[in-house]
Amino acid sequence: MQKNLIFILTALLTLVSCAQPKSEAERHIYVISTNDMHANIETMPRLATLVDEFEAKGEVLVVDSGDRVTGNAYVDDDAQPGIPMVELMNAVGYDVVTLGNHEFDKGRDALYAMVEASEFEWVCSNMVDAEGTGLKPYTTITLNDVDITIVGTVATDFNGRPMGGDAAFVGFSFTDDVTTSFEVGESVAQEAEFVVLLSHMGYDMDCRLAEMSPAYDWIAGGHSHDTVNAPVNGVHISQNRKDIRYVTVADITVVDGEIVGVEYSQVETANYAENEDVRAMVEAIKARDLGLNTVEAHANADASKVAIANFTCDALLHYPYDGGFVPEIVFYHYGGVRLSEIKEGDIKRVDILNNDPFISTIYLGEMSLEEIRRFIFEKYNNGTAEKPDKESHYVYFYSNVPYEIVLGTEPEGRPDALDVRFHLEPRTYRVAMCNYIAENYVDDAVMERCLKESPVTVREAMLREVRSFGEAGFTPDNNVYQVEVTK
Repeated sequence: MQKNLIFILTALLTLVSCAQPKSEAERHIYVISTNDMHANIETMPRLATLVDEFEAKGEVLVVDSGDRVTGNAYVDDDAQPGIPMVELMNAVGYDVVTLGNHEFDKGRDALYAMVEASEFEWVCSNMVDAEGTGLKPYTTITLNDVDITIVGTVATDFNGRPMGGDAAFVGFSFTDDVTTSFEVGESVAQEAEFVVLLSHMGYDMDCRLAEMSPAYDWIAGGHSHDTVNAPVNGVHISQNRKDIRYVTVADITVVDGEIVGVEYSQVETANYAENEDVRAMVEAIKARDLGLNTVEAHANADASKVAIANFTCDALLHYPYDGGFVPEIVFYHYGGVRLSEIKEGDIKRVDILNNDPFISTIYLGEMSLEEIRRFIFEKYNNGTAEKPDKESHYVYFYSNVPYEIVLGTEPEGRPDALDVRFHLEPRTYRVAMCNYIAENYVDDAVMERCLKESPVTVREAMLREVRSFGEAGFTPDNNVYQVEVTK
């Protein structure tokens, strides 16, 4: 009897167990983020393999935080600027992107041509187009029964708009990056189960936003080219330097339609083999204009970014301008030096063009030493503790003429300049500088009175300079002639 009772109880328990709904197995969503790719087409085949490997394990979203273009003549000088990068991103399988400041570089028509050619969504919460075509502030994608909302924001760190030449932003206006991100995040977080901000604001602004609100689960950042993968005030913040050296992967674990965990890892793309189909696309893009592969000179040693800045200054100094104008002082901005190095060996035409993807022009004129000193001084001290200028408080303007930036002691850790000191007599000098400096940093009244844009581009000057080396080759000058000193 006892055995029969045990048998009956066991059977009943089995029936009860079978009647209960089983919890489904773990499922995974992998969100792969990139930023500041700057048209680095050479790494796209490895990125394609990385994406394929994660797609074999679960659902995948591929997102980007801006500056996909400007940095490679194969992309930027194409008959359709930027489109080669879009073609590669379509092949890799991107889903959502936001705007970086460099998406505007070629103007409105080029921007919307890229949007039109994309098989992925573009979102931006703080850009307003006067013609009314703007982008959605965010999008929501459902995977494994989980709603993932992705918001986009572009930096307004340059006088209330993104950095770049004035002409690039005609027809556009912008609301404040952090304020808008805060407001949109607070709104969408009430509905979405996982909220991502594709931020092209820079790490400092991302941290400020995270301190203001925990609405975002993840801020996938860009713009400042930092390497970051850590939480701030409960909000995970990541950034992958530039040129697709790294990506951040958010591994979202889902059970019964609920998120039970998220892990973030930063992955090096060099560890992945190349996808052969995407490599073939890259080679086809490079073959569209074989002139870009022409060897222009030979480098006798490795040239650092400093050496390239010095070379660019020499190019502006030595160019034979119309009317016999001969500069005495030239300036080029360090942020405009887009190559981090030139290796010893052949220098191709594409290398020179890649150093100035903006196709900058050169301004010529005469300025007093005080007018020169003033724009360097004001740039160095630009920004505030609340809204810092990421390109201030270090030597930003390279020149053929040495000068000293005299520092005080405040604010602590990032002292302002007290003076800019040239060891020159106080008179008027013939100057040459790229349009970016003239249009953005020289006082408007001074520029109108003293400077005039020439038809010569920085690219032309650099190509002439590098060709002038002839058989002797290019010997880099890695010395810094503009220095910071303590009073």
